[in-house]
Amino acid sequence: GFSLLLFVLVANLLVDLYERGAVRDALDEGVRAGVPVAADADDCVVRARDVVRSIASGSSLRIDDLSCVRDGDRIVATARVELRSWFPLLLPDWRLTLRASAHREG
Repeated sequence: GFSLLLFVLVANLLVDLYERGAVRDALDEGVRAGVPVAADADDCVVRARDVVRSIASGSSLRIDDLSCVRDGDRIVATARVELRSWFPLLLPDWRLTLRASAHREG
């Protein structure tokens, strides 16, 4: 029984790592969409949400906040996420703040 529990906990860790990577990829895609001069921060948010929805929909991932802002000649995407544990009594949920940025074309 302990081996099965350990296997499930390791699987939970691997799924959490996948979901974190999916959000990071989504933020990267979002800032790429916001880089062109004609684009704005809303383009970044829409693209990032679309990528998250296509990669990690229906998962234990919860995005509390996703935003993109211009910071001078850069665009910065930030997401506050919660990765829910399969066994909250044994392992707590992960709460992360992930960021991606890129220089705007000019």
